[in-house]
Amino acid sequence: MAEEFILNKIQRDALQELCNIGMGHATTALARLLNQTILFDVPRVQRIKISRVPAMVGGKDEMVVGIYMRFQGPVQGNILIMFPRQSVLVLQEIITGEKKTEIILNEYFTSMLKEIGNILAGSYLSVMETLLGMRLIQSVPLFAFDLARAVIDPILAQVGEEKDYTLLTEAVFHLKDSPQLTGKFFLIPDPKSVRLMLESVGLAEN
Repeated sequence: MAEEFILNKIQRDALQELCNIGMGHATTALARLLNQTILFDVPRVQRIKISRVPAMVGGKDEMVVGIYMRFQGPVQGNILIMFPRQSVLVLQEIITGEKKTEIILNEYFTSMLKEIGNILAGSYLSVMETLLGMRLIQSVPLFAFDLARAVIDPILAQVGEEKDYTLLTEAVFHLKDSPQLTGKFFLIPDPKSVRLMLESVGLAEN
C-alpha cells in the first residue's frame, strides 16, 4: 500500500479555509431556497482513520436523511449531507407549510431534499473550482433515510479500497435561533486527490 498522506498545520489551515469559503456560499444558497437565515460553525478538517468515520458522522442508532453526491474531475471524491430526524421534520414544515409529527417522504418532499443537497454541493464545488482552478462535475444526488452508519458505510467501503486514512471535512450548519434544524456537510475526497488539492493551492510539500 502506498504511503498515507500527512497534513501539516499550514496545509490543514488552507483546506479549512477552502471549506469555510465553500460553506459560506453553500449556506447562502440554501438560505435563499428556504427563505431562512442559515449559519454554520467553523469547519473541521482532519486526517482520520476510515474505521473512525462512522462515529464522527452520527450515532449508530440515529435515523438520518442522507443526500450523497460523487464529484469528478482532476480531483474526485464524495459529498454527504445528513439531517437528523428532528431536523427533517422542521424542513418538512418549512417546505410544505404543514406541521406534522411524522416524516412523510412523498415524491415532492424527497425531490426537495435532493434539491437541497444539490444546491449545497453545487455551491460548494463552484468555490472549489475557482480556488483550485479546475472543472468539477457532480453526480445526480442519491437519497437515503436510514441509520447513519448504513448511509456512510458504502462510501467508506469505496474510499477504503485505496487507503486506511481519509481526509474528512465536516461543517455543521443550522437555522438561526433554532437548534431544531441542523445539518452536517461532509467532504470526503479520494485519498489520491488530496495531494493534487494541495498542489493546486501551492502547498503540496509536507
